Amino acid sequence: MALLATWVGWMHFARVEVYATSADARLEAREKPSRAAAAEAGRVVALHVELGRPVRAGDALVELDRAVEEQRLVEARAHTRTVERKIVALEKQIATERERRAAHWRLNTVGAQQAGLGVREADQAKQQRERLADMSKKLSEAALLSRSDLWKAEDEAAGSRLKVDSASIELSRQKASREYDDRTEESRIADLSRQVTELLAEHDVSVAAADTANAALERRTVRAAIGGRLGSIAALQVGDVLKAGDAVATVIPEGEVHVVAQFAPSEAVGRVLPGQRARVKLKGFAWTQFGMLDAEVSDVASEPQGGTVRTELRLRSPDGSRVPLQHGLPGEVEIEVERVSPLQLLVRTLGAAPTPAPATRAPGDLVAGKGEP
Repeated sequence: MALLATWVGWMHFARVEVYATSADARLEAREKPSRAAAAEAGRVVALHVELGRPVRAGDALVELDRAVEEQRLVEARAHTRTVERKIVALEKQIATERERRAAHWRLNTVGAQQAGLGVREADQAKQQRERLADMSKKLSEAALLSRSDLWKAEDEAAGSRLKVDSASIELSRQKASREYDDRTEESRIADLSRQVTELLAEHDVSVAAADTANAALERRTVRAAIGGRLGSIAALQVGDVLKAGDAVATVIPEGEVHVVAQFAPSEAVGRVLPGQRARVKLKGFAWTQFGMLDAEVSDVASEPQGGTVRTELRLRSPDGSRVPLQHGLPGEVEIEVERVSPLQLLVRTLGAAPTPAPATRAPGDLVAGKGEP
């Protein structure tokens, strides 16, 4: 009775750890590995890949033939320099034309000023001739001057008026000529400026073509996107032809590693939660000799992929491990999901046991006790 009572008490009050297990687990670098692949198709002319070689971000791994791209870049840069020289020559010509326009404007201004002086001089002469004509008229009326002298004085007055009109017309012509020459030179400068604008646009297109050629040239070199070590390399030789997208190497970043395990949805969803304790057994290293790694669940995927749920775990004391921890080590993970009594565990086991399917009676079988089909 005492033994039975002890057993019943143990079934009720003892606690047993329940683990969710996954044999599909491995150590991975905390920073995601980077796959270096060819951006374009081409023939390999140089290789810089060695398994385990440390690389820095931007280091060249594979170089493809780039003779065509280099020629395009040379042509684009040569065209850019030609356009730049044309722009410089046109800008100098525009500066010269502006100086010429300013000098021509000053010259025409002096001519207009001179014509203005001619107008004032002709006007003064006209006023003098008109006064002499008036005096001659008065003297002729007083019979003190002959009629021929009067006519001569009036003709001179009329001639002076014509000279005033002629000087005024010349002044107007000088001003109109100055405006016309200035507009003509302004139009020429505008035409040169238009040519400069077109050359600037052509220069931008040429620079863009050079940048495109340089980018295409850069795409002929496969570089490491991150720093680390080459964890895998493709079997390549100089002269091989790569297609766009062909992988040449995988860069494994240095630094902290964590555990990634794949669980069945029935074991992980709703049961595996961040913060739960776990233990990791590394395959190839007997846990009885090397021990197990202590870990803690950090993240759990909320959507299965490929029929499994991704679970990430953080190692609690990686420095104390006797195994060199590195990316790619396979292992098994056991996560403590709950603690239950042995009785609850027994009830779950009995509830999960398959029930036998009911027997079906085939037509013609005898029914027990009735002797009839």
